[in-house]
Amino acid sequence: MLLVSTVLLGDVAGPRPSARAAALQVFPITAVDTMKESRDTETRPLSDAQIAQDVDLTATLQSSYITVDTHWDYPDYMSRWVDAIRAAGKHVWFRIHPNQWGDNNGTTGIMTPGAYESAERDFILSHAALFQPGDILDPCPEPENGLYWKATYGSGWTTGAPNQATREYNAFIRDTSNIADVALRQVGVAGVITDIRSTNAFFASHPAALEPATVAMLGRVTVDAYPDATITDPQAAAAAWLSTLTAIEKVRQVPIVIGEMGYSRSLEVDDATQQRVLHAEFTALAGVPYLNGVNYWVGAGTDQSGGFTHLFKGEHGAWASRPAASEVTAFFSSHGPALATATTG
Repeated sequence: MLLVSTVLLGDVAGPRPSARAAALQVFPITAVDTMKESRDTETRPLSDAQIAQDVDLTATLQSSYITVDTHWDYPDYMSRWVDAIRAAGKHVWFRIHPNQWGDNNGTTGIMTPGAYESAERDFILSHAALFQPGDILDPCPEPENGLYWKATYGSGWTTGAPNQATREYNAFIRDTSNIADVALRQVGVAGVITDIRSTNAFFASHPAALEPATVAMLGRVTVDAYPDATITDPQAAAAAWLSTLTAIEKVRQVPIVIGEMGYSRSLEVDDATQQRVLHAEFTALAGVPYLNGVNYWVGAGTDQSGGFTHLFKGEHGAWASRPAASEVTAFFSSHGPALATATTG
């Protein structure tokens, strides 16, 4: 089973606002990602009916969360996805950042960490209605993908870590979590989880790059990985995932959240192969005692957009489940979308 973790929204290692000690949240974290629709359609928005069809089908997979990946340059569109997810009875996992961080949607220039942090604060203060207790806010998933690091320090910016680049990278992770905490407190929203911060497997497993102080502050590691991307044998694919998680846990010794997993990221596999591999992988993951959560990437999607991991096939507003969706449903159902809260002194 997933480790059902106790997350204290208050004092943890690092300079966190004491107001976070107001609530104790217990989560089995299960999620399905909507990136290929909630983000990829932001400049050509879907109708409310199309959004609802995607969200309602995703909700049948029995996750506790559905992600919203819309860049925060489009708050009205983001809000429509949030409203649909709440109507489906699910919590929102925000996996968001501004266009300029990666020069998406025609933006140009290099956004500095300082500019990012200022924009993050303004976004939360201006759009407080987006957030509710029980939500997850990752204000910069996979922060290593920002253009700033390579532009400032060169393509080998992690070489010889710890170095100036990785120290700034870690400070950025800590600062953006703290900014989220303070801003949410300022607008009177409590109980939003801000310590799930996706990184790739390199950072998750290398303490010279992702500092122990950063991991201690967050209390867990969140990894986006596809170690099975080119494997078709189910047992070998499951073994690849267990090897990845074991390597991280051996170094970190904290709970691990899988921020992205999906099959197959690289191979155009048929329905039967996808189902067999995911069955083997979820069977293996169910026995990992330090696993704190799983986000499946993605629900709706196509072979022409982000690999072949999608659980739904079809088109906007008319998605239907592939057979492997039943494997995700079974795994998520066995861990339950329950949420418990309690106050602390």
